[in-house]
Amino acid sequence: MPRFYFHLYNDVTNCDDEGKELPDPSAAHVQALVYARDMAAVAVREGYLDLSHRIEVTDQDGGLILEMPFRNAVQVKE
Repeated sequence: MPRFYFHLYNDVTNCDDEGKELPDPSAAHVQALVYARDMAAVAVREGYLDLSHRIEVTDQDGGLILEMPFRNAVQVKE
């Protein structure tokens, strides 16, 4: 099973050195969405949200699979 790495780019860069085995890029997309929503929720609890923060998913060779900006992980209604 392929391994995907979820790197967080917010106020600091947090590179994922461990990764997660998932069946395919589609499953990695779902996992990135979950992580982005979790990180956004933490930020909101702390009183702020920067929608430009993002998670980049790479494969085991370091190739970029997808970017998940927080703005794409949540719906903002006024």
